[in-house]
Amino acid sequence: MSENQKEIGKERYPAIQLQAAASNPTPGSDAGPHKREKQSRTVSRSSGDKMIDLAELKENERRFRTVFEAAPIGIAIASPQGYFLRVNDCFAQMLGYNHNEIRQYTFLDITHPEDRPDTTRLSQQVRDGKHNSYRTEKRFLRKDGQSIRIIVRATAIRAPNGDIKYWLGLIENITERKKAEKAIRKSEEKYRIILESMEEGYFEVDLEGNYTFFNASMCNILGYAADELIAKNNRDYASPQTAKKLIRIFNQVYETGRSARVLNYEVITKDGTKKILYLSASLIRDDDQKPLGFRGIVQDVTDQLIAEKQREQLASQMLNAQKMEAIGTLAGGIAHDFNNLLMGFQGNLSLMLMDVNPKHPHYDYLLNMENHVKRGSELTRQILGFARGGKYEVKPTDLNDLLEKSSEMFSRTRKEISIHKKFQEGLWSVEVDRGQIEQVLLNLFVNAWQAMPSGGKFFIETQNLVLEEGDYAKPYALNPGKYVRISVTDTGIGMDKNTLERIFEPFFTTKEVGRGTGLGLASAYGIIKNHNGVIDVDSEKDRGSTFRIYLPVSHKEVIKDEASNEKALKGRETILLVDDEEMIAEIGKKMLERLGYSVLLAESGEKALQTYEAHRDSIDLIILDMIMPDMGGSVTYDQLKAKDPDIRVLLSSGYSLNGQASQIMRRGCDGFIQKPFNLEQISKKIREILDNTT
Repeated sequence: MSENQKEIGKERYPAIQLQAAASNPTPGSDAGPHKREKQSRTVSRSSGDKMIDLAELKENERRFRTVFEAAPIGIAIASPQGYFLRVNDCFAQMLGYNHNEIRQYTFLDITHPEDRPDTTRLSQQVRDGKHNSYRTEKRFLRKDGQSIRIIVRATAIRAPNGDIKYWLGLIENITERKKAEKAIRKSEEKYRIILESMEEGYFEVDLEGNYTFFNASMCNILGYAADELIAKNNRDYASPQTAKKLIRIFNQVYETGRSARVLNYEVITKDGTKKILYLSASLIRDDDQKPLGFRGIVQDVTDQLIAEKQREQLASQMLNAQKMEAIGTLAGGIAHDFNNLLMGFQGNLSLMLMDVNPKHPHYDYLLNMENHVKRGSELTRQILGFARGGKYEVKPTDLNDLLEKSSEMFSRTRKEISIHKKFQEGLWSVEVDRGQIEQVLLNLFVNAWQAMPSGGKFFIETQNLVLEEGDYAKPYALNPGKYVRISVTDTGIGMDKNTLERIFEPFFTTKEVGRGTGLGLASAYGIIKNHNGVIDVDSEKDRGSTFRIYLPVSHKEVIKDEASNEKALKGRETILLVDDEEMIAEIGKKMLERLGYSVLLAESGEKALQTYEAHRDSIDLIILDMIMPDMGGSVTYDQLKAKDPDIRVLLSSGYSLNGQASQIMRRGCDGFIQKPFNLEQISKKIREILDNTT
């Protein structure tokens, strides 16, 4: 046996070594007879005491072994060099070694390499006498290579001279505890990230409503810094009505133990802004189920409610637009047919007026009839202005000039109403049909006058505007860009909500029978819509009304009106008149012949092609009706142009210059005339085309 092993053996069983030393004299001791006799008597007297000491030592050994082996933590005894002399079962199982295997290693051997420098440093401090023990948390390596995390308290057992006889180690395996702590930290971190990243506000309050916890979103929603909000009660930012609602809700949660939701309750932020929140609240309990407070999640639904309101408004506007479009299509068809009827009246009247002496007693009757035809024509203009395709002759226009003239006329006829004008200098030009816009303004003037029967104030304002994406352009589907706005405001009786919803419907009127047709504002709506603009109204009962018109800007120069020449212009060319209405064809033929023209008739598109083929060398102009059965004006025009690209064509229709007519004009048609027309109007159009040498 080596000296090392002998030393380890001695250190391994300290109680047994102590017993042996007590029962055996030191070898080689010197004793005389008297001394031996005295010694014998002494041994005899103390033998009983020694037997008691030995029994006590054995009992202590037994107790030590019991505690050593039954301890719930690892216990290890090691040599001064750190080799394990004795370990308990708990420690052996902790590392996966049996008792014999573990004796081959030192404390440092089974320490994780990264933790060894710290272990060496602490051990050296004890060896140097700076401390008698140390406590540290580190990792041990198991037999299978896995690491475990432990807390070790190492104590040096010293000899009388101060040298370390052996080490006593108490080792607690905290691996599972560390895993649990890590899991808790990970869970807390996860929920912290969730709470801090969520847009919704999260808060916890005590039973009095004082804040105990909240996330950053809660601060953002209410506009307070964290140190400001923590000192507040959840009723501090609520209106009195909302505070009562919160108390009622939290009392309900407290009494029932069930969560509750509050939809759309109002709060006031730090800067005074009002917000609408959605709240879900529940009860916080301790381990004994005793209520501690409340937790809640709030969502700022202010923008959402505004967006929903805008969507509802847009949906209502779209529905209204679809309804107006459907009614407009019907109204347009009626106006077209009515214009054809008026054409028969106007044509015959024009011919009769040419033959009747102005001094004849029937001449004034004829003029009166012609005026009624004009009034009927204006009525269809209003209907067509409401319906699709209400623009006639579009020109760059200065709206300030148009408004100045219109308002002057209105002020002369309605002196009980004071007119206040605020026109922007350098107002941008717009491309409009001046007659139609005048009709819109006249309708608004009349509407204001009827709203102020006892007089009042009328305000007219123009303004240049640039609409950005998301401005007024969004709910009304206007393209962002430059617009001119006309605002007209009266101080009249105003309108209620139900009237506002129907104000632009055709034939809807709040006026007495005989005081209105219900087409004025409907036609205004259609006219502005067909100019790619918007007309809107704000009004309250007994608070007056404000109409606003938005029209897109034109970059063209304003064209001044020229004085019209009402004299009938004659000619001697040959004209092919194409119209499926026999009455209109006949009266048209007579009108053209009265102007000196030779006239060929065709009642359909097919007949027109045949007639043109037969007389193409003599025909100078074709007056083509746009709406015909089978082959319409558009197809007829294309086929005529295919036969002769140089043929001159004048479109004629009861519809306005829009839709199909405008498409044909863009394809090279020479002109357009609206039915009903008189001799002067048709003669002027014909000469404009035939005398144009370009």
